[in-house]
Amino acid sequence: MKIINYMNFVRQCEPRSADFEKAGELLFKTTVRQFEIAKKYGLPCTFLLQYDVLLDEKYINFFKENADENIELGLWYEIPKQLVDGVGLEWRGKDGWTWDWHIVPGFSMAYSKEERQLLIDSAMNKFKEVFGFFPKSVASWLIDTHTVNRLSEKYGVDYIGICRDQTSTDAYTLIGGYFNGGYYPSKNNMFTPAQTSENAQATPVFRLLGPDPVHNYDKEKYLSSPEDAAVVYTLEPAWTTARREDVVKWYEKTYFENESLNFAYAQIGQENSFFEVGDKMLDALEMQIKIFEENSENRFLTTAQTGRLFKESFNSTPVSSVYASEDWSSGEKIQSLYYDSKKYAANIFRYENRIFLRSLYLFDESVKEKYFDSCCETFDAIYENLPVSDTLMWKDNSGLTLDMEAEKFEVEKIDGNCLSVSWKDCSVIFRENSVEIKNAAPVLDLTSAKVKTVIDGSRILFTKDSVCYAVHVEGARIEKTDSSIMFTGNDIKLCF
Repeated sequence: MKIINYMNFVRQCEPRSADFEKAGELLFKTTVRQFEIAKKYGLPCTFLLQYDVLLDEKYINFFKENADENIELGLWYEIPKQLVDGVGLEWRGKDGWTWDWHIVPGFSMAYSKEERQLLIDSAMNKFKEVFGFFPKSVASWLIDTHTVNRLSEKYGVDYIGICRDQTSTDAYTLIGGYFNGGYYPSKNNMFTPAQTSENAQATPVFRLLGPDPVHNYDKEKYLSSPEDAAVVYTLEPAWTTARREDVVKWYEKTYFENESLNFAYAQIGQENSFFEVGDKMLDALEMQIKIFEENSENRFLTTAQTGRLFKESFNSTPVSSVYASEDWSSGEKIQSLYYDSKKYAANIFRYENRIFLRSLYLFDESVKEKYFDSCCETFDAIYENLPVSDTLMWKDNSGLTLDMEAEKFEVEKIDGNCLSVSWKDCSVIFRENSVEIKNAAPVLDLTSAKVKTVIDGSRILFTKDSVCYAVHVEGARIEKTDSSIMFTGNDIKLCF
């Protein structure tokens, strides 16, 4: 399955604009242009509408008069003043603003469980009042777990979308999640794939924006030239790299031509708030569509169609991969492979002659979301899974090093859930529940690690924020120092 969603989301106001009076007109014009692009190419397309759009006759009339069977309308779930006022709560936004991008008051985890229910029910009911049906797709940068559960259980939505992994961009930190595509979330934590059917929510969660598997993680660290720098490394055409034809062709190859195992997915499109880059953004959207359409195996679907197909195809979270066989900036110096299953997410990375796991995060469906029983009261909401290795969040950490004198690795699919990464006489085999390391000498760097580690026989015990978890090690002798854990053996297996 190779699926592309052309999805744009729509806000009715933009208080951050220097020309506030003109912003409303430009937001609408941008939305119309995005709509015209979908019509021009005859694409299935999704527009997600924020609550304030549901109060504006201009938008309502436009979509009612022009939407056809190829155009899906859904809900973009950020929380503006009108929604808060409508359920009798206090608006805590910036004075004079009816929409505020901060977690408090713009996102559901800033509210109590009872308030979250009031807010989402009001938003869904308003959508039905306007269009005559409940939306089947709901997305936002962040949606708390209680709201995700309600959307699935009460409203039967087919698709829920959240932001890609990022650290402190705007006010949203998500780290160590299922890298790209869809997963069935735990009922305890929407950011964690469930391991059992009992704890799995029925609606899949998808990662938005098309993250760059090389630079989304480290940003400018591995760029070959300062001229390649961008603020954000995704397929969003508001940013310079996603407006470059060579980079978008690299994305298409990386996501859809290289090995992806069960499911390849990308979301293109842009919020209408980026009207200040106007024609550049809109022209880039057309360029992206043309490039992705050139591959006849790629299917454009609405987000709800994608969710339904996912549910028909997978009873539980599938294994998937995203493989950058080279880098658009640094060429063959760099390779990056993300492997995701319902048990863990890993990124094996080569920079020149060094191969290492840049990140390795475990998933545990029993661990509750940070805001499950309380409100987020801080600037930055943080969603994180269970780290074994993380070279970004742990400053100056070198990850799980496999080889310092390596060469380019090869990637081979062993079966539908298994990938082999090999170089020289060494290999790493990623399976759904384990990582096998052959003929290498792995060293796990503990420098600045935000976890406590203890060796217990053949297990490495980790503790983070009072949560305990373990990696079981087979075929190796384990030695721990203050700064590292070393594995000795020719056929090592890390089990999760």
